[in-house]
Amino acid sequence: MFFVLSSGRSGSQTIASTLDGYGNCVCTHHREPELVIEATQYYYGEYSENEIAKVLSDTRTKDSQNKIYGDVNLQYSLIMPIIEQVFPDAKYIWLIRDGRDVVSSMYYRRWYDPEDLKVPDEWKKARLHGDRTGDFSTSEWQAMSRFAKCCWLWKKYNLIIESHLRRLDQKRWMGVRLDRLKVTLPNIAKFLGLIDTRKVMVEKLNVAYQAVTYWEGWNTEERKIFESICGEVMDKWFPEWRDGDGNWQRINSEAPDKAGLLICLKRQIMSLPLKARFKAGDLKRRILHRHGTAG
Repeated sequence: MFFVLSSGRSGSQTIASTLDGYGNCVCTHHREPELVIEATQYYYGEYSENEIAKVLSDTRTKDSQNKIYGDVNLQYSLIMPIIEQVFPDAKYIWLIRDGRDVVSSMYYRRWYDPEDLKVPDEWKKARLHGDRTGDFSTSEWQAMSRFAKCCWLWKKYNLIIESHLRRLDQKRWMGVRLDRLKVTLPNIAKFLGLIDTRKVMVEKLNVAYQAVTYWEGWNTEERKIFESICGEVMDKWFPEWRDGDGNWQRINSEAPDKAGLLICLKRQIMSLPLKARFKAGDLKRRILHRHGTAG
C-alpha cells in the first residue's frame, strides 16, 4: 500500500493515472470519502483522530483485487500521523512541482477567492488558513493578498510533508519531481514493486482550458512576494530555478506522452451513460476497422 502526498495543483491526477496503468496496481485519485474538510479540521486540532482512522481502515484496503493499492489525495499530507497509525508499513511518494507553476495554477483557479462560485464551499473551507495554523496573526493573514496566500500554501504543504517523511526510514518514501516523472518512473516502479509488460504512459491531465498567467508574466511585486515567501525552499527543492546571478529561469520539463486513437476512443466511450456506450462501442469498432483497412 502507498500514498501520494502533494500540495495540490502538482500533477496528482497525472501520477494517479500513470501508476494505475501498471498491471499489478490499483491507484485511485481522491477516493471517497475524500476527507476534505475532516483532514483540515484534524490539522487544526478540531477533529477526532479515531474517526479518521476508522474511515481509513474501512475504505482504503478493499477492492484492490490482490493488486498493490495506492491513493492520491493532497489532504493525506495533513493526516500522516493517522495513516502511520492505521497502516504502519505503508510507503509514500512525495510529489512536488515547481512552486512558480503551482502558484500560477492556484491563482488562475481562484484559490482563496471567497467570490468564486465554481468551487464547492467544502473545498474553500478545506484550504489551510495561516492564522489557524499559527503562522500568522488574524490581521496579518487578512492583509495578505490572494497571490501571497497561494505562495504560502505551496510552501506550507511541502514543509509539512517533508517534516513527516524525514522521521521515517528512507526505505519507506521517495521524492518525485513532476518535471522528472517520466525519467523517475522506473525507480518508482522498483520502489513500489510495480510490474507491467506494456508501456506505461505519463500524460498531462487536469490542464487549464483558459489562458493562465505563468510566472514569466508576473509583475515585479509578485516576483518579490514569491521570493520572500518561497525563495529559500525553492533553492533547496529546485536549485536550478535561478542562475548564478540570481535571475529566474525556467526548469526544463519532460514532454508528456500523448494517448493514441484507441485510448482516446475508449475514454470517450467510458464517459458516456451506459446505454450510449453500446452504440459508441459499435461505432468505435467500425472506425477502427476502416482505419485498419485503409492502413
